Formats: sequence, C-alpha cells, structure tokens
Amino acid sequence: MTADDAVGVAELVRRCYGDTYIHEQIYDPERFFADQEAGLHISEVAVAGKSDVVGHWAYVFRGAAVAESGMTITDERYRGHGVASQMEANLHGRLVQRGVKWVMGEPVLVHTATQEIAVTRWKQGAITGIRLKSIPHIDLEGFEARTEAGRISLAVAFGPLAPMRGHDVWLSPEYAELVALVIEPTDWPRTIRTEPPQDPVLPEATVLGSTFNDAMASAEIEVETIGADLHTAVVAARDEAQAAGARFIELRIPTNEPASALAGLLDQGFSFAAFLPEMRGHADLLLLQWLDNPQVDRSTWQLLNPHIESLADAIVAQAELASERNSR
Repeated sequence: MTADDAVGVAELVRRCYGDTYIHEQIYDPERFFADQEAGLHISEVAVAGKSDVVGHWAYVFRGAAVAESGMTITDERYRGHGVASQMEANLHGRLVQRGVKWVMGEPVLVHTATQEIAVTRWKQGAITGIRLKSIPHIDLEGFEARTEAGRISLAVAFGPLAPMRGHDVWLSPEYAELVALVIEPTDWPRTIRTEPPQDPVLPEATVLGSTFNDAMASAEIEVETIGADLHTAVVAARDEAQAAGARFIELRIPTNEPASALAGLLDQGFSFAAFLPEMRGHADLLLLQWLDNPQVDRSTWQLLNPHIESLADAIVAQAELASERNSR
C-alpha cells in the first residue's frame, strides 16, 4: 500500500461500510499510511486499472513475532475472483521475511469464507474460540439482513508460520474440555494438564493490568502473575470495568505453570472464549469472557463445519452457565 493507495482504501471502506467501519483510522489516509511506515501494520491492496483500489488486507503487529489479520475488504464487484486470496498470500510471504512466527484473526460468523481461510489455507490453522457479543453492531456489506442483532460475535483463529514448541498446558478442569476440543483437529504439540499443584507456594498478590475501551464498551484484563488472591483480584478488576460501562470483558491467563490449573472462574462469570498458543513469549494464553447478557442469537451464524458447530455449542452453553452461577 502506497500513500496514494491509502486514499483509495478509505474510499473503498466508504463504499462498503459508509462511515460505520470499526477501524476508524482507516478513514484518515495520512494517518493510516503513517502507521504502516511506523511498523504498526502492513497492508496489501488490489488495484483495478491505474488507481481504483478494490481490495485491502492488513496484518497488525501484536509483538515482534505475532501479527493479527484484519481490515479485509473486497469491493462487491470483485468478490469471488481470488482477490483476497492473492492479497493474503503476498502478506504471508512478507510476514515470514520479517520473522513473524504466528498469525491470528477474527473471522466473521455471517459467512464461512474467512473461517475457511484460517482452517484450510493457514498451515496448521484452526478456529480456537468465539468472542461472544464482543463488538458493537455493524452491518457487513452484502450481509445486512444476516448480521447478528445487537452486539456482534467473532470467531478467533490462529495459525503458526514457524514450528511450534511442544509443552504442557495447565488448565482448570472446566476449561480443559473446550481447549481439548479446539486442538482436536490439529497436530499442535500440546499436553493438557488439569491437576492442581500440591502444596502450592504462590505470591500473595496477583499481578494484573486492565484497560477499558469506551467506543467498544469492552475491557481487557491481563493476568501477569497468578497469586493466592487471584479470584479476589479478578473480581475487583471485573467490577471496575463493569462500573465503567463494559458489556464485554476479556480475561487473559497464561497457562505455562501448574498454578494456572487453579484459575477456575466460572462462578465469577468468566466462561471460555478462546485459546491462543505462544501469544506471550512461549506461554499459551487462555482467553475467558464475561458478558453483561449471555443470551446469544445464533440464527444468522454460518459455521464452516460440524467441528466448529460443536465448539460454538460448548462456548455458548458455558457462557450461559457462567452467568447463571455468577448471579446466584
């Protein structure tokens, strides 16, 4: 993407989404191109004729070795002709050259195309979860009648670009079954462990950080160190985010030590959202979610295969269970 292309990308977004696209920076060509030049993301464009931008795909860097797929847009006139596939192939080549080891993304649920990309075109790629009702409503171009009512749910996808290290994953039993379901169709070198540590010696205080996104009405809680007060610390952070107006809260817990098996938080309203290998150094992350309203309308969802259907069933059922337990 050149500086001139960035202008065309903004025009493409307006054709497809009007002024409602969730990534606001894309409407400001100068800023969006500057972000690319600063190394925050890399973008690929498809151009018809001399200057008509008809496709865009970006990967946003989430660290030196992780890139997140997003802002994938193809002009309705050019869909179904492999435009997106070529952009993605070009991007993956550039990512490997830059030393990126893992890619992730959030496939939409109103059609199966982006789910299929992760499952069939990403080497060892898989759908690893669903963030339920995680973003405000937007009408997806061409799918307005099938867009989820109210807040929108998005799948989570992961794919390695380099060999994965084998190691144990420590999980509380209530989440272990869902992680096992996630990795079932893959050959990722993971061994799930649920036994808690004997006579655990934990730091007195849990170390965590939290952020709130007002535009998204959502919050993220990042657990750095699991302490003896984990449940109390998480509840305090949850209550603070809820008071600020969060309707969706994501809790991220590292799974690389036995203490992680103690992080059973269903009674605090946190259900399974997703599993992301090697997202924090060499540690896999367990993503949990809290919802202000766990009732999910799945009538518009289009899921790629029976395995993803089963995963969706389990995720929605556990979200309802977590809300019920938390309200007691």
